[in-house]
Amino acid sequence: MRARLFAIVLAAVIVLVAAVLWMNSRGGGGLAKVPGQPQGRLAPALVQVENGPESHPQAGLQKADVAYEYLTEGGITRFTLVYSQPFGGDRIEPVRSARLVTLKIQHLYQGVIFYSGASDRVQGLIWDQHLPALTESSDGGRYFSRDPSRPAPHNLVTTGDQLQAGLVKLNQRVTYGLPTAAEPSGQGDPAAKLSFQQTFIHSVSYTYSVSDKTYAYAGEFGPLVDADNGGKPVAITNVVLVRVAHHGAGYREDVVGSEGIDFDFQGSLPAEVYTRGRHFKGTFDATGTSGMQLAGSDGKAFHLPAGLTWVHLVDPETQVSAA
Repeated sequence: MRARLFAIVLAAVIVLVAAVLWMNSRGGGGLAKVPGQPQGRLAPALVQVENGPESHPQAGLQKADVAYEYLTEGGITRFTLVYSQPFGGDRIEPVRSARLVTLKIQHLYQGVIFYSGASDRVQGLIWDQHLPALTESSDGGRYFSRDPSRPAPHNLVTTGDQLQAGLVKLNQRVTYGLPTAAEPSGQGDPAAKLSFQQTFIHSVSYTYSVSDKTYAYAGEFGPLVDADNGGKPVAITNVVLVRVAHHGAGYREDVVGSEGIDFDFQGSLPAEVYTRGRHFKGTFDATGTSGMQLAGSDGKAFHLPAGLTWVHLVDPETQVSAA
């Protein structure tokens, strides 16, 4: 009886090994994945943060991994903040609505959008495309709260722990790795200061600190600070300008009737990188689904030093003054 049982078990093992070898021969790269089982790590959180006159000082900027800043209606800009592994009770605010380009950033990262709402057009696309997204009303409001010290609607707030809870609940997974940090290759050009006009009302300037190895950001409202980091100026390690055209999208974005804006955020786009007080030319890959991918002028992958990276989507003809 024992001999027969041993023979059955041995046969089962042989069948399993043969199946694994067959999968490898078919390009499986190892043990076959079990259908329905989550693979990879939790997707990043993508948080919509306001940058209008009523939004300052924002909170939670310094803990982001990447910030995307882009034009929205009325000449103001909005941020999409990327948190790869959010945690902690620090506030992130004020959280506001999604835009068309938010969905393109979501495609790039395969992340979860945290937002206050959207126009009918954008909300419809989120639903139609089944994009992972959480709003103030999701799950009884457990991912957001209201800051009584700010006037509505500029007071919706979340925290790193709430973002993490939302990511765990949706269980959206990604298989790409976290960015590889590295010092820039090549010499580049000196760029301790740079400035440009991102929109007709929004000016941007950066000043590099040799001792801190970071850039300080200032705009028409003064220095960009983080209210939940002691009110200190936001320290930005890498600044990336992506040159991408935008146009009216033919739908009503807000209650005053402003037209929605869309960006041609696709393909390989011209980009400039400012890091370590130097300027480098390259490209930004807007086609993939593995987060931000940069290439240098030689076409090789361009890795950035660890730290907050600020990405501005600017018009192709934007003039930048650097020294």
